[in-house]
Amino acid sequence: MNKTYFLSDLHLDPSRPHLYKLFHEFIGKIRGDAEALYILGDLFEFWIGDDIIDLRIGKPYLPIIEQLRSLSDSGTKIYFIQGNRDFLIGQKFMDRIGGKLLPDETVIDLYGTPALIMHGDTLCTDDKGYQLMRKLFRLWIVQKIYLSMSPEKRDKKASEIRSKTSEKTKQKDYKILDVNQQAVEKALISRGVTLLIHGHTHRPAEHEFQIQGKVVKRIVLGDWGDKWSYLEWYFEDKYELNY
Repeated sequence: MNKTYFLSDLHLDPSRPHLYKLFHEFIGKIRGDAEALYILGDLFEFWIGDDIIDLRIGKPYLPIIEQLRSLSDSGTKIYFIQGNRDFLIGQKFMDRIGGKLLPDETVIDLYGTPALIMHGDTLCTDDKGYQLMRKLFRLWIVQKIYLSMSPEKRDKKASEIRSKTSEKTKQKDYKILDVNQQAVEKALISRGVTLLIHGHTHRPAEHEFQIQGKVVKRIVLGDWGDKWSYLEWYFEDKYELNY
């Protein structure tokens, strides 16, 4: 096993059974081939807390959890960075899948290449409204109040928030929903790396530019729709972005 895979923005949800099927097929494809799998946020359309795993309301998510567990049991290391839809994923979930939860911004050694990985939403600094909402939802007191609700109420509230934010997003300028170039450069410089991998924007692409005389690269993962979207990295500077 000498390949590393990166995923983001699968938005798995029981109401979209075709995504479950795609996920099952993808896990089958990389089993025995992947040294590591990095999930860079938004694995689920939304996640209302790890305590639902063994409850009735969490039953639809068990196939995903079981598939990830079988993958980790087969020898693949699984790493997870929270996204804006599943930032309530915690240690219980990671224990169930046999994975490791990483900080929002993490530098990894990718076969000799230092790489900064993240979900990517913190780079969209032009969207002031979103950044304010993100800070609010990440406050421990807000999360404590939310998690004190019944799972059914949490599910209803999450659906309401998703509906409202989707409508607001449609009304926003296309440009402010993308990353801010200065934020990208600041992140790369502060970490001293020349490679950034992230998701969130649903705009898969490879961007190459210069910072302080050095060539740097930003690889954006795509979301899942009718097919897989992933980054396959198998040697120093040898990779394939599929979308």
